[in-house]
Amino acid sequence: MKKPIGIIGSGSFGTALAANFSKFAPEVYLKCRNKEFALELKNKRYNEYYLKGVYLNDNIIITDDYEAVFENCRIIFLAVPSIALKDTLIDVKKYEDEFISKGFIFVNTAKGLGDKSMNLPYKVFESVLGSSMLERYAVLSGPSFAAEVAKHLPAAVCIASFNGKILDELKIFFKNIINFRIYTLNDVIGVELGGSLKNIISIAAGISDGLGLGNNARAALLTRGIAEITRFGEALGADGQTFTGLSGLGDLMLTSTSDLSRNRSVGVRIGKGESLDFILSGTKMVAEGVATAKSVHAIAKEKNIYMPITGVVYSVLYEGLKPADAITKLLERDIKNEFI
Repeated sequence: MKKPIGIIGSGSFGTALAANFSKFAPEVYLKCRNKEFALELKNKRYNEYYLKGVYLNDNIIITDDYEAVFENCRIIFLAVPSIALKDTLIDVKKYEDEFISKGFIFVNTAKGLGDKSMNLPYKVFESVLGSSMLERYAVLSGPSFAAEVAKHLPAAVCIASFNGKILDELKIFFKNIINFRIYTLNDVIGVELGGSLKNIISIAAGISDGLGLGNNARAALLTRGIAEITRFGEALGADGQTFTGLSGLGDLMLTSTSDLSRNRSVGVRIGKGESLDFILSGTKMVAEGVATAKSVHAIAKEKNIYMPITGVVYSVLYEGLKPADAITKLLERDIKNEFI
């Protein structure tokens, strides 16, 4: 890898990617949200708010200027939360004459349907930059906590794109990132849905753990959760097999069982009696599942997709359903054939 890499977004995952890639790339351009934060990162060389304890190497060029990224980089990672993706792309669009002529590759890492349109990230990308730019779009997903990525620990992820040539280029790129084992596929919808919906199930698993319901209950939630994710995904045109892979089952296992998971942590605190407003007011980190639960619940209702776990998570988050009553509601459902 001999070319600079661009990363738009200096939250936990963007910072982690910058730290990781800086070991292998000559330069990494890390785009911050504003001048003040960029200056702070330049001076401290670590991200106090999102990723403490990870030193940012000197070849990480910290900037608040999109122009610096587009002038120097061709592969650009979009590492912003799903709720910020549209506004970010609107800013990016101002430079479209430059990046269209240079044939940039954009790799999205957002996991959620947090946009008010309730669209998947690729649809948000298309709505802002146009259908033709989908040929330059890819999505990265899978079990990859920022804290471990930043420390160069091993991880396996998947990348999907509508364009096989883009995947070939990204294979070459990641071949040099020795701690990242990547797998490729063309099911963008499935990869983005898996990365989004697993956050809802992670909140449910956290609520269960917060209530002290034990390992059996968590295992049941994860198993039925992947069935629910698959049902929803197939209804929206995804390949059901995708959800058995890294962006589905793999990411679900990670985010539903680890204390590093923001979504699980939100669920645990709710299970222990804290309110959602109180939890969210005390953190800068984004738990994607909170907004995604609202979007997925609305889509499932509109399309008549059976989503019992999502339904009770939504009710707990937004309708005041007590966590213990949510579990009871799940247990009292009619008995069904497991695979129907």
